[in-house]
Amino acid sequence: MDEPRPRPIVFLSDFGFEDEFVGVCHGVIARIAPAARVIDLTHSVPRHDVFRGALLLSESIAYMPQDSVYLAVVDPGVGTDRPSLAVQARSGALFVGPDNGLLSLAFERAGGVADAVEVTSPKVLLEPVSTTFHGRDIFAPAAAHVAAGMPLEELGPAIDPGRLVRLSVAEPSVHRGRIACEVLAVDRFGNVQLSVGQSHLAGARLQRSDDLQVLAPGGSFAVRRASTFADVAEGDYAILIDARGWLAVVRNGASAAEGLGVRPGDGIVIQQPPG
Repeated sequence: MDEPRPRPIVFLSDFGFEDEFVGVCHGVIARIAPAARVIDLTHSVPRHDVFRGALLLSESIAYMPQDSVYLAVVDPGVGTDRPSLAVQARSGALFVGPDNGLLSLAFERAGGVADAVEVTSPKVLLEPVSTTFHGRDIFAPAAAHVAAGMPLEELGPAIDPGRLVRLSVAEPSVHRGRIACEVLAVDRFGNVQLSVGQSHLAGARLQRSDDLQVLAPGGSFAVRRASTFADVAEGDYAILIDARGWLAVVRNGASAAEGLGVRPGDGIVIQQPPG
């Protein structure tokens, strides 16, 4: 009888590609589960930016195979006493990474936690475990073993799901004609993703407004509601719902973030123009 097909592994990190870190993790996986498919989601998460990694991981869930094992490593606390996790979600997806909130938005989107363990088993760890590269010595082997069929409980002792570190997206302040919100992320094109969805626009009665005003650290900016970048002239600002479902300020042919003078975490106001 044929052995069951290994589960796919979705790999996210802030390792970049200048060093060997991503390749070494691939090598560890290949030694344990050579038939497992590895999907490199991204290795360009800004260094140590746990929240950005958590957002990207959670926003990928809808497009990945349902039985995926998610290997996520953005770990400024590597080598400390923070636990190394493997989390089974109610959807069937499984998440491996540090207990610093990186996995939390994703496992909540995947239905919440069904079971969680701390990865400590000598059957899994690559000894001696480095204090600076848990991606190689703990997380990659754990992901490979569960992808190949190892039961979750063999990775280590159970952890109370209520004790796991969780992140959250800050809710905007919504009033009629005005939304005060936060910059969630800036992508490589300079598009500014905001903590605002369609329901917030509706709550502020702004969902049908074609002309809006953005108040940002760089000043006050007139923006047009749009569906595509080309709906406004080159160099002009627009506001649209992006591919991830968030409201975004964009600029045709230029960086909206540079013009607005914003970075992730900054506050922004979207409102009806005065008068």
